[in-house]
Amino acid sequence: MRLEVGGLEDMLMSMQQMARVPTTVIDGMLNAEADVIVEAQKESGRRHGLHKTGSMLNSIKKGKAKVGGTNAYIDVRPTGRNAESGSLNTEVAFVKEYGARGVPAAPFIQEANEKKADEAAEKAADVYDGWLDSLY
Repeated sequence: MRLEVGGLEDMLMSMQQMARVPTTVIDGMLNAEADVIVEAQKESGRRHGLHKTGSMLNSIKKGKAKVGGTNAYIDVRPTGRNAESGSLNTEVAFVKEYGARGVPAAPFIQEANEKKADEAAEKAADVYDGWLDSLY
């Protein structure tokens, strides 16, 4: 999963305006969004009953923000190996999300991302607003 600053249409920033925002602020915005999404995905997984051992859900983490040029993103994904199956947690999450033969889909990631998109954008906007306030 990627969260992109470009998804914050509410902020109506042109590319020139975005280029003037310090990298540390963009990093803060992305991390604020990712914090919301990480918790939302874990909670959604629990609601779908995907917490038998908790290994996969507990492995959902945010990566490091990547900021460069006109791209800025942060990955949110399961990490490591599943304690129960030994498979990669990304593989376990994929099967849970989309289903497989004999395993019904439980789209916990999509549901979490959609449900919390506005909240995540608001948290990023708070970081941006804080930076703007610091200029005056």
